[in-house]
Amino acid sequence: MNKDFEFVSEIKSLAKEKNIDTLLEEAKDGGNTEAVFAAVCLAAEQGLGQSPFEEQVIAARALTDGKIVEMPTGEGKTLAAVFAAAWHKLRGRRVHILTFNDYLAKRDREWMKPIYDLLGISTAYVTEKTAFEERKAAYKSDVLYISARECCFDYLRDFAVQTVEETVGQGFEAAIVDEADSLLIDEARIPLVVASDVTVKHDPELAQAMKLTADFGEEDYDISLENESVYLTDSGAAKAEELFGLDNLYDEENSPLLSRVNDCLKARFLLREDRDYINRDGKILLIDKFTGRTAENRHYPGTLQTAVELKHGLEVSTRGVVMGSIALQFFVRQYSFLSAMTGTAEASKDEFYQLYDLSLEKVPPHLPSKRTDHETEIYFDTDSKWKAVAEAVCAAHEKGQPVLVGTGSIEDSELLHDMLKEKGIDASVLNAKNDTMEAQIISEAGAPHAVTISTNMAGRGVDIRLGGADESRRDEAANAGGLLVIATYMPESSRMVRQLIGRSGRQGDPGESRSFVALDEPIMDKYKLRSLVPAKHWPEPTESPIEDKVLLREVERIQRISEGDSFDARERLLKYSMIGEKHRGQVFEARRRFLDGSSPSVWCQCERYEEALERFGEEKLEKLERKTAVAAVNSFWSEYLEYTDYIRQGIHLTAVGGKSPAEEYNIAAEEYYLGMEEELRLYMEERLDDLLEQGEKYTVEQPQNIRTYLLEDNGDELNKQPFLVNFLSEESEAELLLEQQSKAPSVLDAPANDIEEKPKKGLFGKLFGKK
Repeated sequence: MNKDFEFVSEIKSLAKEKNIDTLLEEAKDGGNTEAVFAAVCLAAEQGLGQSPFEEQVIAARALTDGKIVEMPTGEGKTLAAVFAAAWHKLRGRRVHILTFNDYLAKRDREWMKPIYDLLGISTAYVTEKTAFEERKAAYKSDVLYISARECCFDYLRDFAVQTVEETVGQGFEAAIVDEADSLLIDEARIPLVVASDVTVKHDPELAQAMKLTADFGEEDYDISLENESVYLTDSGAAKAEELFGLDNLYDEENSPLLSRVNDCLKARFLLREDRDYINRDGKILLIDKFTGRTAENRHYPGTLQTAVELKHGLEVSTRGVVMGSIALQFFVRQYSFLSAMTGTAEASKDEFYQLYDLSLEKVPPHLPSKRTDHETEIYFDTDSKWKAVAEAVCAAHEKGQPVLVGTGSIEDSELLHDMLKEKGIDASVLNAKNDTMEAQIISEAGAPHAVTISTNMAGRGVDIRLGGADESRRDEAANAGGLLVIATYMPESSRMVRQLIGRSGRQGDPGESRSFVALDEPIMDKYKLRSLVPAKHWPEPTESPIEDKVLLREVERIQRISEGDSFDARERLLKYSMIGEKHRGQVFEARRRFLDGSSPSVWCQCERYEEALERFGEEKLEKLERKTAVAAVNSFWSEYLEYTDYIRQGIHLTAVGGKSPAEEYNIAAEEYYLGMEEELRLYMEERLDDLLEQGEKYTVEQPQNIRTYLLEDNGDELNKQPFLVNFLSEESEAELLLEQQSKAPSVLDAPANDIEEKPKKGLFGKLFGKK
């Protein structure tokens, strides 16, 4: 801390002795960090009327050292990031400040803009609704505020465009990730996808499958909350086979139909309106489970989107085809310089270091917290829990204490709103149905008597000022106990609750937090709480809070099991995603070179090239080749993604032969990829022949209705046990089976005449950047 004290003292001295222009002159090339920071201090004082705290300066230096900074909620991470952004700018780097959502990207840029203006640093923000020309211009600014997901989606959309002019010009020079524990840990494994439409005629099998499932009873299907999937039972499969006239629904030739039936089951029995999606103006809009907001232009994959539309009697849309995907953890690793900040990093410090090479620096609060955190209250069922929550809100409201209630879904937020309305309390509701009112609702959430109900939209980065937007009634709210935060559910990550609670007691303010959970919540069923609790400690039905210490301990254990499960899922995905990431990087780079014309010509190696050159001329032929090659790469990459997804579904069966599913997956993916290169070369030859035959009628198919969405991907394919392994419950029998099968060849080892002929290994390696 002595070094920190000396560093801050030097900055304060410079800020007193010199002006902004002089300091910026001294800080040219970013070599003089003290001068840069002193200039930012002066700009903050002049532009915002704020003098940065020592803790903010210390946090900023850690960001310039490429670390992840943990600062308690409300300690000013937003301003700390400005110091680091200015430092990057003076070193010649463009900076992306990756936020948790669009609201924070817009808010933080507009809030900090006066500082940047005084420093002569250009800034911009991008949200989901930003128009293309404005978006493209924003990427040219020195500092860009943008949500991590939107930035990633721009990267994916650039893979779908047909000309250089249609790209946003994204670079990967430096990034500062806000709310890093959520974005780089909790959401790290979730693939972000860009897709386009292919024209689809009416799908009678999907319509029949949807009609079939309408008559299903509970005996016809099983729901796996852990896998978030729905499966047919023997009874359900028999009904499907009768309807479609099949002997065995599970025969390989019936796989497309089985996929449709499964999508209909998931749409009808697992996905719920106002929790997973909303039906607005005849359109199905997905709800982002991490932000609680609707996700514009995002759809469920494959026929699942159409199945949900059929469930609500809507006009069936076209079918989507995945063009590209990437998980956030791989996206951010493309930046040359990466740093991050959050209020809750300690629990994941090892993972931050292993995945991103980010070491942790904890910065203490400027003022000690005065918030009172109560122990979790457990209720037997959800009805009892909501009654207790409503009573707690009423008690706080009566004495003038502002209340923020965090719920897990739109459905829950509206349920509580109706309960409070019956008690004479008109609460403000913040959820995906009215997120445009977010700023107005949040600005007054700290006023005396205010009651705000929110999904996890308010949990990250939201600033609630005690006493209202202008803090004019701060003393009144403080005397009533400060902001009371009530968490009403147990999420799969405890960090979500800690972030919500962090809205209260900021910068030394008084505050209070309470947490309510019920024994019948989905997470309790998912991780089988009943089996963990000794029978004598399982309570009888009651509306009173349950105080059994053993039960409380096991409920807390469920949270740890959930977080451990998420860690295992991320670890499983890494086992096979690395090979796909290698291929993606090579393919995306190859397409970029085709797009900008820097790739060697493919057609010039073809027999009929001279004929085409004479007929169309060099310039026109080059444009046609680029257009054809770009479309071909998209098509072949889509097929690669479809193939690798297909083999993942059955890769667990290789365990019967004593093989590693992850290794077998990697082998299959690599072989397909090598064959794809050669196929692409041959395809380009065929297209040149088409051009010469068709002349002016030659066309290249373009993607339609390009859109983005997120997939829930937990890598369960690698965690499954084949039926035969599960069936042999005795360990010795299982070992015997594995020993007998260990010498059985994989399909990948089979002689060429026993399986479908594979494409020859790539002779065109330079296309995908191979040495």
